[in-house]
Amino acid sequence: MAEGADMSRTRPAAQRVLLMLAAALILFVGVTAPSPASAADSPFCVARTTEPEVGLTLVSVERIDARTQMYAFRSKAVGGAMSDGLVRVRVILPADYDRSAGKRYPVMLHLHGTNASPSTFPVGEVEQVLGDNDVIFVEPDGGPAGFYADWYGTPVTGRDLFNGPVPFPPPAWETFHIRELLPWLDKTFRTTGRRAITGSSMGGFGAMSYPARNPGVFVAAGSFSGAVDLDALYPIAPVVISVGWDPCIFGDRILQADNWKAHNPVDLAAELRGVSLFVASGNGLAGRYDDAVSAVTGAPLEILMHQSAENFVAALDRAQVPVTTWLYGNGTHGSRFYVYDDLRRFLPQSMRALNHK
Repeated sequence: MAEGADMSRTRPAAQRVLLMLAAALILFVGVTAPSPASAADSPFCVARTTEPEVGLTLVSVERIDARTQMYAFRSKAVGGAMSDGLVRVRVILPADYDRSAGKRYPVMLHLHGTNASPSTFPVGEVEQVLGDNDVIFVEPDGGPAGFYADWYGTPVTGRDLFNGPVPFPPPAWETFHIRELLPWLDKTFRTTGRRAITGSSMGGFGAMSYPARNPGVFVAAGSFSGAVDLDALYPIAPVVISVGWDPCIFGDRILQADNWKAHNPVDLAAELRGVSLFVASGNGLAGRYDDAVSAVTGAPLEILMHQSAENFVAALDRAQVPVTTWLYGNGTHGSRFYVYDDLRRFLPQSMRALNHK
């Protein structure tokens, strides 16, 4: 859920803790107690009434360094969900891309966590982690708390704490990434048509939900401290998502239960058969990259992510779907250096899948 060190888009640690306390209070007073399922619309949302539109318009290109450029688009799928109306995508090309005119490369998407952006991780550090792997590394916007889904609806208030104003129709992040961005990448760069996907925190959810919901699009997927069970420690995870982030991403947990299940990697485990899977998580205790602040503020979310990972791995085992796990012990939620370690672990596995003939 929260990640990284982009201070311009990251809320203070104390504010994140207050959100967690607010969620705990709601649990205490029993707001999320189960009630009979219903086909009624969520009382907190204006439900989507039409399918998302598709259309991507390039607005600008900024060169970051010899390998990396930042692209800004207007997206019909996302609409005005971002504060300036633009979605951004950072593309890191392989070191030899410009020197190998006839060579084609696979693509790896990395989906960021909440309140982060494509530029949260310093580009030089990411390039160093990627090394000489022949892969086009793509980091797209996912909204402050877009949760990699075509939203069920727009809050009746028209806004939430993390995303700010939410338009109607609501943002369609899955449509943006799958139906707008991927075709643009194949048209713009010399790609092989084989793709992997990774994600950290909230992005780990998308990294498993997207391949399950879009069969054949990705050959490898890695979740790094990802929210891969929307019901982890029920009802804590649904409350954190609905109260701390937005009540209209998937709709009401009871009234729109089918929509939650249709996105939840645990419920979609069997659909991931044939994808090379990797799941990593810490346990919430202070680890090698934690300081005194992150050891406290990053612990609750990583405990939740660890339970989420265990639930997801168990679901994969029940479905007899192979997965590589790296539940590495001590580590909390927040330092990008844990994500770098996870990516280094995943790269050899993903490159084998990407280069498989």
